[in-house]
Amino acid sequence: MSAEKFNKIENLLETTGTYWKVNKIPLIANVDGQELHTETFGMFRSDNDRWLGSVGNQYTPMQNVTLAETIVDLADRFHNDVDKLKGGIFGDGQRVFYQLSLKDQEIGPDRLKRNITCLNSHNGSSSIGFGSTNTVISCSNTFHRAMKDLSKFRHTESADARLRLAVAEFQKAMDDDEMLMERFKRFTEVVLDKTILERVISNVFGVDGLNVKESQISTRKKNQISGFETALQKETTSKGGTLWGLFNAVTYYTNHMENSKDTNQHLMYGSGYKKNLKAFNIIDQYENDKRALVFA
Repeated sequence: MSAEKFNKIENLLETTGTYWKVNKIPLIANVDGQELHTETFGMFRSDNDRWLGSVGNQYTPMQNVTLAETIVDLADRFHNDVDKLKGGIFGDGQRVFYQLSLKDQEIGPDRLKRNITCLNSHNGSSSIGFGSTNTVISCSNTFHRAMKDLSKFRHTESADARLRLAVAEFQKAMDDDEMLMERFKRFTEVVLDKTILERVISNVFGVDGLNVKESQISTRKKNQISGFETALQKETTSKGGTLWGLFNAVTYYTNHMENSKDTNQHLMYGSGYKKNLKAFNIIDQYENDKRALVFA
């Protein structure tokens, strides 16, 4: 490994707070003073001994340094597309993420910051996977869209083989992000109407669209709808009364109006992620159906 590459990996680990290993240690049960070995293992950080979770015997940890090396290799391979590297941790390190920044994109009146995000868990909760993460600069609305997990990646010992898998998946993620930008552009061309608004409210918030009676829903639901209506007014005023404005109303709500201890976690795999993805799929299908009618 060259000194330049080593320095890039070390810098990525340091700036993201991931400069530590994860140790897989057998867990022992104490029953009536007798120590009994189990088939469960604890995952612990090497720097502060924090427990990250429990896994089975077959679980293979992917060390941060190994994943960081792959991310650095990707940045070098796609240097014409990738601007910079960043990342961080969730919780005490139960999950880590690295991001490769792509070139900004213009969508209607907005500029979007774009990243390909690689997520990994150290508690057995998920496989390694890439995703598309973009943020509308004017309102700081972030939308993350996960790709298929790289189930083989964790068990691949060869650095060359890991890189081949990562390159293929990264290319898919970039292609998917380009398609996503095209969908966003189409959102700006379709006027928002009552039908799609009711669909989004019904599916995202679990109420009967605009026809719901206040006496039929809880105070919590009322507050959610009220918050979303505020977001809708704000986003459609600044972005236009289109599907793009509607989608940004949802992402504004999940980004800025839902309480969350960790915003990145909330938006990358928590309840905010689920709401955003559900809204996107509904709006995207609606736009596709509308376009199909025009060209029928």
